[in-house]
Amino acid sequence: MVLTEISRKQAFLTHLAASSMIFLVLSYLIIFHWYPEFYFVLDGGQRAIATIFFVDVVLGPGLTLLVFKPGKKSLKFDMSVILSIQMAALIWGINNVYTERSATTVFYQGKFTCISQPDAGEIDLAAIAKGPSGKQNLSLLQRPDTIDGLLEFTKEAFAAKSSAVYYYGEKFVPLDEQVLPRLDKYRLDLSALKEESADYADAVKTDPTFQSDSERYQLIPLSCRYGKVVAVYDRERLNIAHTLDVPTRLSAEANDEPLPLKIEQEQNVVQRIEDGMIRAFLGE
Repeated sequence: MVLTEISRKQAFLTHLAASSMIFLVLSYLIIFHWYPEFYFVLDGGQRAIATIFFVDVVLGPGLTLLVFKPGKKSLKFDMSVILSIQMAALIWGINNVYTERSATTVFYQGKFTCISQPDAGEIDLAAIAKGPSGKQNLSLLQRPDTIDGLLEFTKEAFAAKSSAVYYYGEKFVPLDEQVLPRLDKYRLDLSALKEESADYADAVKTDPTFQSDSERYQLIPLSCRYGKVVAVYDRERLNIAHTLDVPTRLSAEANDEPLPLKIEQEQNVVQRIEDGMIRAFLGE
C-alpha cells in the first residue's frame, strides 16, 4: 500500500498506533527504572510521561491528521518532514527525561532529599545501587560529630554557594545496616507537627502502617523537586514503605545523635554558623 492509496483516517490511525507502541515502551522505562516508586510522583516522573506523550503521541499523529491529503503532490515530502520533526522532538524529550532522572535520596540532618542525575556528579551511584533499598537508591550523608566539625562542614559548602547534600556527594554511602544507627534514633516531633497543621497530625495518626509498629517505622520528611511529604521509613527492610501527603517543613530530631547541642548552646552555635557563613560569603 502506497501513500496515495490510503485515507487520512488510515494514515492517522497507523501513525497513532506506531507512536503509541513507542510511548508504552518509554513509559515502562520511566515508571519502573528512571523514576520508580515515590520518584514518579515527587521527582518528575509524571512530567516525564507528559513530555513523552506530547512529543510522541500528540505531535506526530496530530500533524499527520492535519497535513495528510490523499493525492497531494507533496505528500511524501510532507510526511518526511513530519516524521523528522517528530523524531527530533522525541530524541529531545527522551534525552531530557533521561538526563534529569532521579539518582538517589539522601538522609541528612533529619530529612530525606531527592538528588537528580545532574546533581549527582560526585556520588558513587554504583555503590549506592548495591544497597538494600532497591530502586529507591537510599543513601546517607553523615554529619560531623562535633560542633566545630559541623561549623566547618557547613561553611565549606556555603562558601561554594551550595548546601551540604549537593556539595559533599563523594561522602554519600548506601543506607544499610552499617550506618543505620546514625538514623534510627531520629523522630519527627508530632507535637510540633500538630502545631504546624492539625491535618498533618491527623494524617499520621490515621496511617495504619506507622500505627501498627511505631518502633519499626519512622516518620522522616522527604523533599523532592515537585513535592514535600513525610516518608514512612521501614528500619527492618531499610527502605521507604510509603509516603504520607504531609508537606511539612519540619525535620526529624535525633534523641541521642552524637552531636551534643544542648538547649543553652543552641543559640550560640547557630550564631557561630551564621557568622561563619557571612565570612565565607565575603571571602574572609
